[in-house]
Amino acid sequence: MNILLALLIYPGLALVLALGVAFTWLFARQVPAATLLNSAPLRSLAGLAALASLVLTGVGMAILPWPYHPTSTWVIIGNPAVLWALFEGAFLLPLLPGFLSPQPLVARAAAREAQIGAAGRCLFWLAAGSGLWLGARWSLLSIPGYILLLLAGLLALPAAMGQGPYGPELSLSQAGAEEGLDVPTSTLVRFARLTRGAALLATLAVALLPAFSGAGTPPALQQRATTQIAPWAGLAIIAGLFVAAALVLRQVSELLPRFTLLGALRTLWRIALPLAVAGLIYLVVIVR
Repeated sequence: MNILLALLIYPGLALVLALGVAFTWLFARQVPAATLLNSAPLRSLAGLAALASLVLTGVGMAILPWPYHPTSTWVIIGNPAVLWALFEGAFLLPLLPGFLSPQPLVARAAAREAQIGAAGRCLFWLAAGSGLWLGARWSLLSIPGYILLLLAGLLALPAAMGQGPYGPELSLSQAGAEEGLDVPTSTLVRFARLTRGAALLATLAVALLPAFSGAGTPPALQQRATTQIAPWAGLAIIAGLFVAAALVLRQVSELLPRFTLLGALRTLWRIALPLAVAGLIYLVVIVR
């Protein structure tokens, strides 16, 4: 029963949808409203793939070590490998309709999203995965390392979710990979993309915070952590970071032009990668 509660309500699918709506409003200034309740997307491969990605994202969120987690002793809670597999499936599955599309612009947009997204998520998981593998050991000495990982994860996030300067090339098609889809289906596809980005942002916050004291903390994380915070404080920090990061990402999206594929990869490898590697080395060599 507790596992079902975690998967469907908190911190699973219901929380994912709530974060998706909040992120869509903060980042894109839109509320997907009744269009998401339309049955039209169920009649297309793109719509079904978007719905499946939301389910995979909800399962991924459910195995993060959230405060007040109803199944904190579940063996896979906080497992980076399982999280990576679920989220990668959630991001790659919606690309399948684009790869199969006979329209060249759609296939090109899907290929761009796949390449840039994979590069961004590689760096994102280097940052978030480091926090999960090492365990949160916040102290005055460890703060620089966690700040470096947080910055690397935030810089990689727009690429990982395919938004802002890493989004589709607008000079070719304003609709990107949603070219040719009806309005309800394209709305659902975009909402699913933003929801996956919101889930990654929440994942980064949870992964780099100290373990939560009291109920809802996986025992393995409690043993590895030297610093713990109250669950209510953890939720407040996650919410504050989520809102602040969403607003910053919106400004970045509005101010920066679209990168070319080469420019996007060069920016990621030259800025985000050194920060992530430096943060990991700092925590492993100096702190541990």
